[in-house]
Amino acid sequence: MYKMLKCYRIKIAGDISGTSFRSAAMHAAHRFRITGFIRYDEENSLTIEAEGDPGDLDQFVQFCRDWFTPDIIKDFTVIEKEPENYADFTIRRNISEAETDTKNQPWFQKIKDILRS
Repeated sequence: MYKMLKCYRIKIAGDISGTSFRSAAMHAAHRFRITGFIRYDEENSLTIEAEGDPGDLDQFVQFCRDWFTPDIIKDFTVIEKEPENYADFTIRRNISEAETDTKNQPWFQKIKDILRS
């Protein structure tokens, strides 16, 4: 039997840094059998792409809404989109995290070059 799949792009903006939301969202996604990803786009803004059974997906969206107190959130937008058929739910790195990745640091490359010689 074919299982209906629905997908949302959720954008959340507000004073959300330091709330452990990405980890909590990943655990909730596993609980509700949701696939997709979550990532910070810029300071105080994140994107979630979530897909799954419509009922499970609605519960996941409600979890996301309930995590924050209303005074923290400036914008909470949910847009339906075509499913991507994600295999699992992941936390994706944002640009600032990628820039601080050890492997991208000049000193790390220098160490690799020295060890190769």
